[in-house]
Amino acid sequence: MNISDKDLLKKFVSSFDYDKILAKYDIENNIAYLKNLVEINVVNKKDAKKILGLLTNLKKNLPKILESEDIHFAVEKTLENNLKNKSKSLAGIIRTARSRNDLVVSDERLYLKEEIELIIHLIKETILAIINLAEKNLDIIMCGNTHLQPAQPVLFSHYILSFAWMLERDIERLKDCYIRVNVSVLGCAAFAGTTFNIDRIKIANYLGFKNVSQNSVDSVSDRDFIIEFISCCSVLMIHLSRICEEFILWLNPNFGYIELPKELTTGSSIMPQKQNPDYLELIRGKSAKVIGNLVSILTLMKGLPLTYNRDMQEDKIYLFNSVDETKNSLKVINKIFKELRLNKKKLLQSLKFDYILATEFANFLVNKFKIEFKSAHKIVNNCVNYCKEKEIRLTSMNIEEYNKLLSPIKIDKKIFNELKVRLDFGNIVNSTNSFGGTSVKQVKVQIKNLKKMLKSL
Repeated sequence: MNISDKDLLKKFVSSFDYDKILAKYDIENNIAYLKNLVEINVVNKKDAKKILGLLTNLKKNLPKILESEDIHFAVEKTLENNLKNKSKSLAGIIRTARSRNDLVVSDERLYLKEEIELIIHLIKETILAIINLAEKNLDIIMCGNTHLQPAQPVLFSHYILSFAWMLERDIERLKDCYIRVNVSVLGCAAFAGTTFNIDRIKIANYLGFKNVSQNSVDSVSDRDFIIEFISCCSVLMIHLSRICEEFILWLNPNFGYIELPKELTTGSSIMPQKQNPDYLELIRGKSAKVIGNLVSILTLMKGLPLTYNRDMQEDKIYLFNSVDETKNSLKVINKIFKELRLNKKKLLQSLKFDYILATEFANFLVNKFKIEFKSAHKIVNNCVNYCKEKEIRLTSMNIEEYNKLLSPIKIDKKIFNELKVRLDFGNIVNSTNSFGGTSVKQVKVQIKNLKKMLKSL
């Protein structure tokens, strides 16, 4: 075998380039385990003290870890390098009663506990930015869409708070996932446990794990917690992608509802007038990467026999990338929420489609004349078609036109005036007072509940 072949095979089997991210957690696991080995008299205190000192110093100087096949061998190799010639073999005591199989899972779990907490913190910051935006623009009315077509009037604050509730569910999912991540597996060794009298509960306490795994075979085989986490990230990224799509539309001058500072847009290499929403588009694009990571790890795990297989080495690629893309996307979207400005004039202009009052027009007929909604729907549909044909607003018809179109219903001047008052955007919005509705009163309730929720999480 020539040198290039050896280098190829060495590189092919190595995971150090990416699993060095786990260095801090690998050291923490070794420290906790070594302490227990001393407590059960498997390793003498003098030797352990020397290794523990080296591990503690190494944790403070992670860049000094020497490269090896993986982070576990790299830590051991660095220990050997820091020991005097006669005691180099002493580094090997960290292998006692454990395997890379249980160690890597414990590393991943420690890492993921920390990252979940950071992601939840970023989500909370984003929700607070959304709440702040809603409070500053509490009573601004806009045209809401279904099927991307003008539908009904809605408060901007109510609309924007829908994003906060999406993100609230993401927090709940991540917190639930955290429960299954927060499980200690150290002591399961290769897959069958160990004959050494270790105290797995004490080791779990040292490391801050709440629970201890019950089956050693399952413990080293399990990557459910990573799959679940990436699944949570995928849903979160879908939410961010949908928010971005909304903003991309609103930034188009044909909508023009919002504006972003130049630092959050990019120019064109050929068209001087352009301000492209590239940051929003990139978040939308990065959601595909996280979803791809979920598909990849599901495919990786779907046909593996128990227990550990080297295929699992690849799980970290999907895990680390999902963490990075999710955190970075949250940081950017948080800044966007803080920096975007409303174009209130454009939002007001969106109400020119006063056909979006049609639903409330039908509701008025149901309440006033006690007819079934289906009949009211048909009558109002006739009115809308008439207005479109005449190119007039729904609210600009006179009493004679209404009576002609509402037949067999007839309205007098009093009812006509009531209808005019009813078909006012502000009146409609503030009368939509069902729980979770778009009235100012209900929006204030939402904001109060969101703030209360954030304090409890």
